[in-house]
Amino acid sequence: MAAQRDSWRILDANGNRAAEGLRVLEDIARFVLDDVRIARMAKELRHAVRAAIPAEAAASRDAGEDVGADSPAPGGIDRARLVDLVRANAARVQEALRAAEEAARLLVPTAASALEAARYRAYQLESAVLSRLPAWLMHRVRLYAIIDTALCADPEAVAAAAARGGAGAIQLRAKGLAERSYRELAARVQQAVRAAGALFIVNDHVAVARALGADGVHVGQDDLDPRDVRAVVGARTAIGVSAHTREQALAAIASGADYLGLGPMYATATKPHEPCRGPELLDELRGNLGIPSYAIGGLDADRIRALRARIPHGVAVAAAICRAADPERAASELHWILEPEES
Repeated sequence: MAAQRDSWRILDANGNRAAEGLRVLEDIARFVLDDVRIARMAKELRHAVRAAIPAEAAASRDAGEDVGADSPAPGGIDRARLVDLVRANAARVQEALRAAEEAARLLVPTAASALEAARYRAYQLESAVLSRLPAWLMHRVRLYAIIDTALCADPEAVAAAAARGGAGAIQLRAKGLAERSYRELAARVQQAVRAAGALFIVNDHVAVARALGADGVHVGQDDLDPRDVRAVVGARTAIGVSAHTREQALAAIASGADYLGLGPMYATATKPHEPCRGPELLDELRGNLGIPSYAIGGLDADRIRALRARIPHGVAVAAAICRAADPERAASELHWILEPEES
C-alpha cells in the first residue's frame, strides 16, 4: 500500500499548493483591484479545490519525510511587478491542479474530474485578474500616442481622436502647466481617452496619477526611481520609464518598470537636448527586455515602415499625431503599419 500512500501525499501537497496560490489571487482581487466579482471567483474556486481533495490525502501527510520541503526554488522569481506576482501564482495553481488531477486518477476518478474542471476555471481566473492590470494590457498596445500641449491646441480632442484611430495608450505631456492645472486637464483627457477604449498615462506627475487613478505614469531618468513611484501610485498602476541606453533600460526593469520608452531614434522637437540613440539601441536590447517597449523620437509613417522589423513591441509618437490635420486618420495609418504580419 506504500504506492497508494505516496499518491495520497502527492494529492495532499498539490491541493495545498493550489489553495495557497488561489488565496494570493483572491487577496489581489480583493485588496488591490477592489473587484468583488473576481475575488468571489477565486474564493469559490479555492473552496472547490479543498472539497475535491479527499480526507485520506491529509491523513497521509508526513511533512517530516518530505525530502523537498527545504529545497529552495532555483533562481527565484522576480516579483517587482504585480503582473509577475499574478502570473507566478496562477501558474502555481494550474501546475498543482494538474499534478493533483493525475494523482487522483490512481485513487478517486471522481476527484480527478473535479480537479480537471477546477484547472480550467483557474485559467479563466488568471485571465480575469490580468484583464484588470494596465501593465498586462500594455502588451496589446502597439501605438502609444503622446499628446503634447506644446504641439496641439486642443489636447482633449486630439487624445480622443488618437484613441479612436487605434492608439492603445495615450500619454498627456504638458511641461508648461503647473501641477493643479495639469490635474484639471488630465481629468478631462482621461475621461475622453477611456471613453474611446484606450489606457490613460500621466507624464511625470506621480501625485496626479495617484489622485486620478490613472492607468499609468511615465517618468524620465531625472525623475523618481520606479520603486519610489510605486510607493506613491500603488501596485495596480503601470509605470513607464524613458531609457536612452542599454544600461538604463535594464536598470529600469530591475527597479520594477512595467514598460519602456527607448530613444530618441531620431532628432525630435519635443526633446532637442537629448542626443539621438538611433535604431542601434533597439538592436542592443533585442530579446533582453521581457516587458513592452516603445521606440520613440522623430518617428513618422515612413520611418516606422523602415524600422518595422527592428521595433521590439511598438512605437510612441507625438508630432506625427498632434500636428496631423486629421489625428484620427494619422493614428489609424500608424496603427495599420504596426499590425503583426500574417504568416
